[in-house]
Amino acid sequence: MKYLFLDVDQTLYSSVLGAVPDSALAAIRQARANGSRVFLCTGRSLAECSKYLNMELDGFVFAAGGMIYAEGKRIYDHPMDKSLVSVIQQYLSSYGLGWSLEGLAGAYCDEEAYEYLLPYFSGGQKPRNVMIQQTMANCCYPYQYMDEEEKIYKICGFTRRTDVDFAAMKQHVPAGCTLVVTLQSENGCGCEVTNRDITKASGIQRVLDWYHASMADAVAIGDSENDLPMIRACGTGIAMGNAFESVKKEADWVTTDILDDGIWNAFRHVGVI
Repeated sequence: MKYLFLDVDQTLYSSVLGAVPDSALAAIRQARANGSRVFLCTGRSLAECSKYLNMELDGFVFAAGGMIYAEGKRIYDHPMDKSLVSVIQQYLSSYGLGWSLEGLAGAYCDEEAYEYLLPYFSGGQKPRNVMIQQTMANCCYPYQYMDEEEKIYKICGFTRRTDVDFAAMKQHVPAGCTLVVTLQSENGCGCEVTNRDITKASGIQRVLDWYHASMADAVAIGDSENDLPMIRACGTGIAMGNAFESVKKEADWVTTDILDDGIWNAFRHVGVI
């Protein structure tokens, strides 16, 4: 039996389509029908994955390992300390990035992050009211919507600039944290800051422990820096055709682009469909 772990953004979800390719959905259905288990392993919080919760899946690794579900049960839950949340907000702001606080009920953005995400969730520029509806449908809201008791699991930085010096930022990341680059395009860039001891790989290990399974039976598919830990750790690590070059270099195999049946071809490659 194979345990397949899929990233969401630019692996399962295409910002160009504003949706998941039909071939990816078909691959997931067929793989599960053939006896494999399929999980989403994403940097997104639970709320931001609301559109995927009713998919035919076996579980979820949310917040890059901060919250985990298997067979409908929450098996791990590790929010950030409130004091650290404040430190990371100030850190991202000092480099000119907007921030998004990813919690249980939603993701809460300052103005810069919100303006970046509006077209991201809409498949490109559309009338502003449509973009707002699509962004809210993905449970991303302006910061003032956040309840003061909300638990935060991960923090993302976003900007419409393309000249961010992430190498310099990584030299000054807050103690106990890791920064990884998640999005880079002509429309801007994004990163996420997490607890350095909690990664997609640690999340996958907790899922496999739940099933008494081995990393040798796990397949990871992703595209950006936050996918590197799971691509390195799993028995088979696959990079999307549209992945960062750094991810392709460390993967065992590179599939086609997300818009060229990337998930379907990856599943074919490992023999689950």
